[in-house]
Amino acid sequence: MLISIVTPCRNAGAYLKETIESVIFQKAVLEKRCRLQYIIMDGQSTDNTMEILEKYKKHNLFIISKKDDGMYDALAKGFRLCQGEIISYLNAGDFYSLRAFDVLLDLFGNNNKIHWLTGLKVIYNLNSSMTSASVPFNYRKRFFEKGLYGRYLPFVQQESTFYSKYLLEKIDLDELAKFKLAGDYYLWKTFSNFKSLHIVSAYLGGFKIHPNQLSSNLDLYFHEVKRITRTPNVFDYLLSTLDKILWNSPLKIKKVFNPNNLLFFNHKTGNWD
Repeated sequence: MLISIVTPCRNAGAYLKETIESVIFQKAVLEKRCRLQYIIMDGQSTDNTMEILEKYKKHNLFIISKKDDGMYDALAKGFRLCQGEIISYLNAGDFYSLRAFDVLLDLFGNNNKIHWLTGLKVIYNLNSSMTSASVPFNYRKRFFEKGLYGRYLPFVQQESTFYSKYLLEKIDLDELAKFKLAGDYYLWKTFSNFKSLHIVSAYLGGFKIHPNQLSSNLDLYFHEVKRITRTPNVFDYLLSTLDKILWNSPLKIKKVFNPNNLLFFNHKTGNWD
């Protein structure tokens, strides 16, 4: 199975090493249980980004350094090159668990109903220490359509989310390229029109909090979200209030209320149930 990962970056030399190594040193790749296509889209960096990338060329990174119109323009160009059955993107500074791809192979390879999954919501501090981790509860199609994730309910953590080529082909990449901050929400909203998001109780990746992140401008983010979503109604707010309670509930309760799309590893059977 081929896994394609895209990293869009510009002047990210301070954060790239950890990100790259978390991809190229995946145990499933090193042990040849899957193949890797790793695409770096550099926006003509003026720091030491290219020097760092040169050091990893022997690991078959596909590096493109050219001017772009922002992160999602670069990402759209990278996505056009993706050939993998499983696809995602990882920003500079964020990184995967070194066993993340093993989980993907278990789930995508053995369950043809899974086209889209997300793992634990994990946050790192500037020293790359994991400072929080939680199992998501549920992501509803109607709430993606109403723009409720991120504002009233937790975000989908992009660094822990992977999807099939089938779903990526549903994306208008020219439209994706127009976003400055909320391109991830455009992906999730579009994917949700075709397939449900599965949640797996596993550490796949995480988001590192560091200075000068694009994601810190939430006003612009939600302005872009509002452009592609509809206004919630009273029922949406009532249901989202119930979901808030369930997001903070014990795992067994979450499984009761989301039995089909929430997966835990069964150590007795060796399967994800």
